Amino acid sequence: MRRGATAALALTLAAALATCSGDSGGDAPAPAAGFEFAVIGDFPYSPTQGPMFDRLIEDVNGEPVAFTLHIGDIGNKPCADADLRNTRAAFDRFTAPLVYTPGDNEWADCHEAGIDPLARLARLREEFFSTPRSQGGRALDLVRQTPGYPENSRFSVGEVTFVGVHVVGSRDGLGRTPEGDAEHQARSEADQAWLRAGFEAATAAGSRGVVVFMQANPDFERYAVNAPTVYTEMLKSVERDVLAFRRPVLLVHGDSHTFQVDKPLFGPDRLRIENFTRLETFGSPDVHWARVVVDPDRPELFSFTPEIVGANVVDHGPSR
Repeated sequence: MRRGATAALALTLAAALATCSGDSGGDAPAPAAGFEFAVIGDFPYSPTQGPMFDRLIEDVNGEPVAFTLHIGDIGNKPCADADLRNTRAAFDRFTAPLVYTPGDNEWADCHEAGIDPLARLARLREEFFSTPRSQGGRALDLVRQTPGYPENSRFSVGEVTFVGVHVVGSRDGLGRTPEGDAEHQARSEADQAWLRAGFEAATAAGSRGVVVFMQANPDFERYAVNAPTVYTEMLKSVERDVLAFRRPVLLVHGDSHTFQVDKPLFGPDRLRIENFTRLETFGSPDVHWARVVVDPDRPELFSFTPEIVGANVVDHGPSR
């Protein structure tokens, strides 16, 4: 659905946004309402992509999305305070709320520039996660995992619970220094506890679905053949919670810069877990976005459209 959104859809989105909250409270739940949200990440990576990001913001702002998820990598090694401030200003140009989870470029990979990753992580938390509010022209109230991991967030829209966990590419920061390994281990344990709490909150609220979002591509292919990776324990947690929840679960990530939608998770019986779907959004050099439609009247709950920003299509030259 493009610019000519119907009045009915606008009213539906308004009803969904009216039920936005960090967690379910004591109020009676509103009637089920469908809504849409945008997913972006892994750009801009170069000065030439700055205008492309501007056009993407305009494109998203022209659509009836309830909010945008940014799944990390706000640039190619944005390891200076000015980079963070510029990105925050760009986030606030989105008309609807924008909820952000970090990527490896923002902190874990800053060692490549001779900068302490843990110092950058502390600065990132100060800039983006110091209040229980999202970015964007309008803000969402968020529940944050505090103290310690305020970048991990939870909120609900309509009858869907959203859970952000700080899991990044580049082996999630593991294997560089003893201090980095200790940080990884503590954060991984916190992530799994936050994920479990998110599913418990969704169950208590009677949510029809859960969306988990993070930056890293957790390598489902290796997990499917029992080949251990740094993401194995997280995927074990995801598998456990998805099987227990029994309703639709969507995991959104970036990292490998390839738009894809599939069902890559298999249970202990090696059968595909049908209530689980993975969405990976576009990444550099493709400065586009993914639309997710939430329709409570459909059993699968979530549907997807790749949104190509026409002016941002990369010219690869003549075909051979």
